[in-house]
Order: sequence, then C-alpha cells, then structure tokens
Amino acid sequence: MSKKKAVSAYASAERHTVRAGDRVIEFEFVRGGVRNLNVRIRADGSVRVSAPFDMPFAEVERFVAEKAGWIAAHSAERKAGGGYSYAAAGSVPVLGEKRPLRVEKTKEGTRAYVRESGDGSLTVYAPDAEAADRAVSAWLLRLAGKKLPEIFRRAEDSLRGEFGAPVRLTVRYMRSRWGSCTAAKREIRLNAALVTAPPECVEYVCLHELAHLKARGHGKDFYRVLGRICPDHRELKKRLNACALGRLT
Repeated sequence: MSKKKAVSAYASAERHTVRAGDRVIEFEFVRGGVRNLNVRIRADGSVRVSAPFDMPFAEVERFVAEKAGWIAAHSAERKAGGGYSYAAAGSVPVLGEKRPLRVEKTKEGTRAYVRESGDGSLTVYAPDAEAADRAVSAWLLRLAGKKLPEIFRRAEDSLRGEFGAPVRLTVRYMRSRWGSCTAAKREIRLNAALVTAPPECVEYVCLHELAHLKARGHGKDFYRVLGRICPDHRELKKRLNACALGRLT
C-alpha cells in the first residue's frame, strides 16, 4: 500500500459492533499508525480499536469478542467515574496551581509528550485529545514521584523524630484513598494524584499517615494525635476532597 493511501486509511474511523454472548461491544475502528492490535477505553467510556493495515478484520472481531468482558467492565468504570480531560480543560492542576495547557496536534501514530515552558505553562504534542490526556497523566505521575517525597520528608522532619526513624515511602496511583500506612513495617504509601492538590493539603495527608504510627484505626486516640500535629486537619481534608483530582486518567 502506498504512503498516500496509508495516510488516508488511518485518518478515517469506522463504527463497528461485536456481539459476545449477552454483551454488545460498540467501537470505533481505525487502521494504521500501530504495529499491534490495540484496544483503548476513552475517558468517556467509548472504545477505540486500532490495527495494522494488513490485519484481517475477522481477527480484530475475534480479539474484541475475547476481551468483551474486560472492555465492558472498564468502559462502565470510565463512564461511572466521569473522566477528566486536561486537553478539554485547557489546564493542568499542579500542587494547587492551574498550569495553562496548549495542545499541538501531531501526525497519527506519533508519540505524545509534554514540554514545560519557563513560565510554568505546558504544551502537549499529541495526535488527538485522548493521547494528550494520557501524556499529561504520565507527566503528572513522574512529577508526583519527585515532588510528593519532598513534601513528605518536610512533614516528617517537622515532627523532630517524635515518631521514630524515617519510614519507607512509596508513591503510586491508588483508586480509593489518598494514603495508607503499615505501622508494623513503618511503610507509608501516598496516592500520586495528590500532586494535583495544594502543598498544605498534601502535608495534611502525610501527617495523617504518620499519626498512624502511634495510633491505628480512626478512633479517639488517633484524632488526638492528629489534632496535635495538624490542628487544621478537618479544614484541610475538606479542601483536599474539593479541589484535588481523585484520578489522574
């Protein structure tokens, strides 16, 4: 197939439906720009399937049918979560600040990436809004791995060794909580999505998890400790839940 025809082929999308038992999977299908068969669930729950030019469509249908359960579950999850599009919002929340975001469209199949300007604004180079959102999410995850430990260590240092030796810290994306603590192993985990919250709210989560080193659970003893080391914890919790993104993608 000539290069000219290839560009035309993957530029247009087709709508298809595959039935697998009692499930009906509707998806957008495109050819080109990929080496392997890919299934992508967008933030709004819609499904996009891309395949190499030379892959028979019957093979695509078989693959979608085999993955019907996974596709349906993840599609429903995205629809329930409402999704969030950085590209549509035109900004990215970073430690409590709205960073302006500009999207520069690139050719289909090219790798999306984010570039930060000296003034803090961001430009994402991507073939479409979905790829732009994924690139921004990956950028935020990398930033969380750098910035959240810095905030945590400052919070830990503010306690002046009261809770013992430094704990082992892990930053990772979590779906249902801002942080967690395994006191017996002195391990604390922070949700990478905290990188979208103001620093003082992140510090509150850090102190909350550190308080669990002295008091497990969320009883009176725990809140006595937390109230002493973080007097504004109730207000900070409200601000955190109101302004931070619960999910990065």
